[in-house]
Parts: sequence; structure tokens; C-alpha cells
Amino acid sequence: MKKGFDSDTFDSQAVFRNVLTAMANPGRIVDMGVDLCPPEALHQASGAILLTLLDYETPFWCDLDTASEAARWVSFHTGAPGIQTRKQSAFALYTDYDNLDDPGTFNMGTIASPDCSTTLIVQTRGMDNKGRIRMTGPGIQKECFLKLKGIKEGFLRKRMALSAHYPLGVDMIFVCDRVLAAVPRTTRLEIL
Repeated sequence: MKKGFDSDTFDSQAVFRNVLTAMANPGRIVDMGVDLCPPEALHQASGAILLTLLDYETPFWCDLDTASEAARWVSFHTGAPGIQTRKQSAFALYTDYDNLDDPGTFNMGTIASPDCSTTLIVQTRGMDNKGRIRMTGPGIQKECFLKLKGIKEGFLRKRMALSAHYPLGVDMIFVCDRVLAAVPRTTRLEIL
């Protein structure tokens, strides 16, 4: 079994701060801040986020086979119970961007507790701030742009449709290698 963080305390604190920075600044590309060597199916940033945010009480859904090295690594290091039902997940991970499903199939929270929705982590082939995805909303001064390589326009359009249900929705964290960019439910997307 591959090791997790070098220092559970210091590494998870660094990753947590960087995830918060990304969530507070939608579209900003942020380095995860630590070195990590998760199994091959996981990007470094995905592995770091999961080790930081999951524990034995966190229902977790992913598109990996439960017997895969990556799924066993996440379970071993976090104790998070893997589940089959997306609607019950607190966190979810897509490693295969070719098979992304409607983000509305995940838990969108309730009017009384919109914060109880799923946070969806999506691995990409790359990202930069020169794309056709225009982002506006809280945490963005005027507008920002994002390119998410490998993410199909249809998936993004389904995410755009979720804005009509605000304050319900799904917070998303897109990752590639060591970097991440957040698209919280409060962010409005437009494809130019």
C-alpha cells in the first residue's frame, strides 16, 4: 500500500488552506501545496483533497472499481465508507472525464441545509485561465475564465442549469496533477 501524507497534521492543514483559497476565489488555479504519490488512477491533488476531507463518517462515491488499488488506498488512509448511491454522498470523485454524468444526480442539499450537498471532485487533462468558460459571482471581482481540458461542454451545460436551483447545488473542485480550481454552487457559468 502506498503511503499517504508525510505529516498527516501539517500536510492536511496546507491542503485544507489551499482548498479554502480556491473555494473563496472561484476559477483561481491553486497548487495543492504538498507532495504526494497516490496510486496511478488518482491525480496528486485528488489524493491530497480526499486525505484531507474524508474520514470514517464521510459517505464517499467514486467511479473507481472498489477493488482497485486507488479505491483501496483512499479507504485505507481515510476510513471513508464507499457508497454506491450518489445522492447519499458527501464527497464524490470522477477520475474518468469521458464518462461524466449529470451533476444533478448528486446530493444538492435541502432548503434547510444546502451545505449538506455533495462536493464533487473531477479530474481533468489540464486547466488554464484562457478558456471559453466565463465565470461570475461571489469571490470573483468582475469575471474570470477557465479552460478545463477533457471536460465536455454537455457536462458544463448541465452544471449551468443547476444555478436555477440555488441555494441548492453541487460544489465542484476540478483537478489536474498538483493543481485545483473550484467552482462553488454560487458561481455562474457561461460558455462563450
